[in-house]
Amino acid sequence: DTSDLTAPPPPPPPPEPSSAAGAEAVRQAEREGLTLVTSSNSNSGYRGVTFKQGSKKYELKVRVGDKMAFLGCFATAEEAALFFA
Repeated sequence: DTSDLTAPPPPPPPPEPSSAAGAEAVRQAEREGLTLVTSSNSNSGYRGVTFKQGSKKYELKVRVGDKMAFLGCFATAEEAALFFA
């Protein structure tokens, strides 16, 4: 059966929560039935979320059409991913 060869690969597993606040964001997503979208291309492990060294915060950006939209800075990667979910 070749259907397994054409299926997209599964998403990477979510990273471990970065803090107690991050773990709470993961629990909040579960309570609301939301999925924190993972990404192997991000330094945070979540789609659209990157860690900024200068501010020590996680920045969330998403593509809207052909432009990038800045959605904010967050204390944890999980909080930013929850906002995106």
